[in-house]
Amino acid sequence: MKKSRRAFLQDAAMGAAALIAGIRSETRDAIESLAPGREMGRADFPELRKQYMLSEDITYLNHASIGTIPRPVHEAREKYLEVCESNPWRYMWSGEWDEPREEVRAKAADYLNASADDIAFTHNTTEVFNLLAHGLDLGDGDEVLYSSLNHAGASICFEKFGPEYGYSVNSFEIPFGEAGALDRQELLDRYDRHITSSTRLLVLPHIDNTVGLRHPLADFSRLARDRGVDYVAVDAAQTVGMIPIDLEEAGVDVLATSAHKWLQAPKGISLAYFSPRIRQELKPMWVTWGQNREAWQGTARLYEDYGTRNLPELLTLGHAIDFQNKIDRGEREAYLKELHEFARGQADAWLDTGWKSPVDWEMGGSLYAVEIRSKPANAFHRELWVNNAMVFRPFEAENFNCVRLSPNILTSKEEVERFFELTGRA
Repeated sequence: MKKSRRAFLQDAAMGAAALIAGIRSETRDAIESLAPGREMGRADFPELRKQYMLSEDITYLNHASIGTIPRPVHEAREKYLEVCESNPWRYMWSGEWDEPREEVRAKAADYLNASADDIAFTHNTTEVFNLLAHGLDLGDGDEVLYSSLNHAGASICFEKFGPEYGYSVNSFEIPFGEAGALDRQELLDRYDRHITSSTRLLVLPHIDNTVGLRHPLADFSRLARDRGVDYVAVDAAQTVGMIPIDLEEAGVDVLATSAHKWLQAPKGISLAYFSPRIRQELKPMWVTWGQNREAWQGTARLYEDYGTRNLPELLTLGHAIDFQNKIDRGEREAYLKELHEFARGQADAWLDTGWKSPVDWEMGGSLYAVEIRSKPANAFHRELWVNNAMVFRPFEAENFNCVRLSPNILTSKEEVERFFELTGRA
């Protein structure tokens, strides 16, 4: 995929459409070459780390905070950026980006089993919940409901703007120390007890970012409809790219993600789903020139920012999805489940650690809280980073002193095992 700078800039004499098409073709070929003619499976996973730019001395167990972009995807982004910068006026505002952009939209829709008209390109998960806090027709007598497991990015906006717009916010507690032990029905019952006749919007994480408790989406959609709740909005920052998602089956109204995590896309670009039903009521958070196109009326495109776009990152998102599609989804989930079970066994085996996340994979995911009994989690995190170059996330709260591990398929069992060995020695 490498070209000399002179050769690349000579290519700039070509039209933007040809340049973009060339980059897309080269990147597809590079991704296909990882396992020609087939999807990558378990036998290929040990070699995957070579496709990333992680430092060799780092043990990276923090994909739930921020992922790492595959090398072919990164190289495509560099080339799109150079197209833009070789003639910014022409290559940012020409129409040659339109068709490739819509192809990425269709690719994202297919990845989630939705329609292209349902997909908007956003910047991150927080943006989507701010859009809901501003744009839904909520007012006096209306209520937004969520639990304490919500990420701040999916809750603070409602607390801020609820009083301004006149709607109320009902947030109830699910202590971290209890969350990992809840089964499906117990979790549904916790929410059911707090739904009222005023609840119009239910907000929940698909998998929360601390203990990794999975919320079964189809079950929550049915609960909401049975109780008269208008809309269900899902924070899927921790699941899009980790586990399969079928939006037709899920029945939710909004699903937001941050593509820099498990989709391993460039930072600052993401995607979101808006159902046709909620689009009838939801107003855009900002309005600019691109939203007046007649063909886009009534589609999720109205929720995008059509000022100066990060088009190189947007097109690169398509290649990130290509890369993820190259990995067999069943094999991915089976391996992550195997790591989950291995880590749980390790946590139970050592005296200084304990398991605080769901035991059942179907109620969990590839992020889990491990109790640290020997010292404060923050101090433990600093120690293992400074001395052993291990990357993970500490959490300290009342009766909850844990670190969160979030391995991906490029993570080996040996890396997980080493974490626990060092924990036992610390």
